[in-house]
Order: sequence, then structure tokens, then C-alpha cells
Amino acid sequence: MNTDGRQGKAVTPVVRIRAFHLTAEEAHASPDVVTGIFLVNGVLTLVLFYSDATRSFVSLALSKRFGDPPGELDYPLEVQIVDDHPMRASMVYRVCILVLFRNTYPIDLVPIPLHERKVIAGMDWLSLNGAMIVLD
Repeated sequence: MNTDGRQGKAVTPVVRIRAFHLTAEEAHASPDVVTGIFLVNGVLTLVLFYSDATRSFVSLALSKRFGDPPGELDYPLEVQIVDDHPMRASMVYRVCILVLFRNTYPIDLVPIPLHERKVIAGMDWLSLNGAMIVLD
């Protein structure tokens, strides 16, 4: 058993990841972000496809519109949000439905405080679906 040196006290691993506070205007100006309005769990949502984000996230405000409660992550995440203090996330909305041009895709979303009601589709979703951000 992995312990922290005290009798019987298990150490819970923490995964460190990064997310970014971007407003819609900043996202449109950023060369490595693609944005659009798409359905996520039946709600029209601003979605940022962002290759610098390790995981996929949903704003707390938007997640309140999801019908089902979140589940627990296998391991807590320490999320570094630029210009804010690191925060710990331990919940996830598993198998949310993202609709892109009449195709549906499952996406797991970690709820975190974000400036606007939005979803950030990070590298976990991009790589799983073979998506690439191509800039001209």
C-alpha cells in the first residue's frame, strides 16, 4: 500500500494540469484556439477547442444546466488556471454529448470556475477523436 509514512494513511495521487481563462474575444484572437457555438448536453454552448488545455472543462455556471450530477474523478486534478491560484478538481461529468455538424461525440467535462458559460475541449478530447487545429 502506498502511504505517506504514517501508519495506514494512503496517499492520493494528484495530477497537475493547466487550463486557461480566455474570454470569447481573447479566444477569437488566439491562433491556437478554434471556437464555435455547439450543443453540449442539449444546451447551445460556446466551445473552445484548445490544444494547450490538458483536459476538457465546463464552466460551473453551465454545468448547473446539466441534468445529471457529476461523478468523481479517479484521481483529483490540480488545475492551474492562468492568473489565478491553483485549484483542486475532483468531479467530472462523464459522457456528455457534444454535437458537431450533426455528429455526436462523447466528452468528459471537469467543472471549474470560468469567466463565461463555456466548454473547453482540450487535448484529451482532441487526441481521442483525431482532431487537429489547422491554422492557415
